[in-house]
Amino acid sequence: MDVPEVTKQATCNLNLVDIDTLASYIKNGRQNILILDMRSFLEYNTSHISTSSQVTSSKLVLRRLQQGKLTANEMITNVVGCEPDPNVEIILYDHDSKNFTSIPEDCFLAVFISKLVSTFKNVSLLIGGFINFQSKYPDLCEAKKYLTSLSQPCLPTINPGPTKILPFLYLGSQHDAYNKELLKTHNITYELNVSITCPKPDFVQESHFMRIPVNDNYSEKLLPYFPMAFNFLEKVRESSGCALVHCLAGISRSATIAIAYVMQHSKMSYEDAYRYVKSKRPTISPNFNFLGQLVEFEKQLRRDRLLDPVSSDPPFLSIPPSKQALSSSKRLCSFLPLPSFSTTPGDRSSFSLSCIPNLTSPTLPSPSTPNPSTATATK
Repeated sequence: MDVPEVTKQATCNLNLVDIDTLASYIKNGRQNILILDMRSFLEYNTSHISTSSQVTSSKLVLRRLQQGKLTANEMITNVVGCEPDPNVEIILYDHDSKNFTSIPEDCFLAVFISKLVSTFKNVSLLIGGFINFQSKYPDLCEAKKYLTSLSQPCLPTINPGPTKILPFLYLGSQHDAYNKELLKTHNITYELNVSITCPKPDFVQESHFMRIPVNDNYSEKLLPYFPMAFNFLEKVRESSGCALVHCLAGISRSATIAIAYVMQHSKMSYEDAYRYVKSKRPTISPNFNFLGQLVEFEKQLRRDRLLDPVSSDPPFLSIPPSKQALSSSKRLCSFLPLPSFSTTPGDRSSFSLSCIPNLTSPTLPSPSTPNPSTATATK
């Protein structure tokens, strides 16, 4: 059977690096290097190679990579927050692969490598993967302290408190949800809890509380819960109350709910709602899985004629026509949050980056009357 052309190209252009060489790179603070962990979110947060960044995979991302709707450069831009130097040395590792031919050709890693080698000059696979590296260099591996967003895995060092998104909707963290006095200062008496583990505060009435039981990972579904969440928020709005929508840190899950509600409530596209909410709370960073569900929700709104129809499906992380002159990788950088880079030698912040300033956030339209076809909350 013939070997697919893309596999041939990847095999020819992909380098191999052994664990001793990578260890020396890390110890010596080698510049212009990017280490990418291609394992699952859970495995990465359990333990990973120091200075490595996790690349989020999902069926949506894989399909868009295969269809050419998402590029490897855009993926890297999302990981580091800015467009990378074309000459950066990229080293990937998975669980225990020894070479490219041992990787199934239709899996995310194989497709991603095939795209990388056609874009970047120096792409390598770690021989033996994480298992072999960890067994010899456990001191060069670390674990994540918190399991939060895929696209922004570190919690902010200072809790910003609840953020006012709409007159009746605040976005915040678990810490905010338990601060009775803080909530009182904002007249918040309702809570929408987007988590499995965070209990209901004793001071919140049962009728003023709703839970959406999801974790922050690449497989959870938030889209089916949107109508339920919107009904709850409509109930809050109609009662002239205020609600806190929160998860652990107010970064990914609850931010996704807030963006989706703004999309429907104010008849905004996904991209405009994202930028609006981010202009209010800059720390938001929904993971790729949730971003894909917001794109799907925009399609639903257009099919239901709650948003103006478009000639074709909205591209992944697309922007208005007025901004189309920007390259796709720069567009992505302008939407996604920039990570806080450290100055530790060997950290991924050490390679050359070309940062693009964020686009100006849109002005929120005046609230409109909910469409009759949309479910409303029970009073």
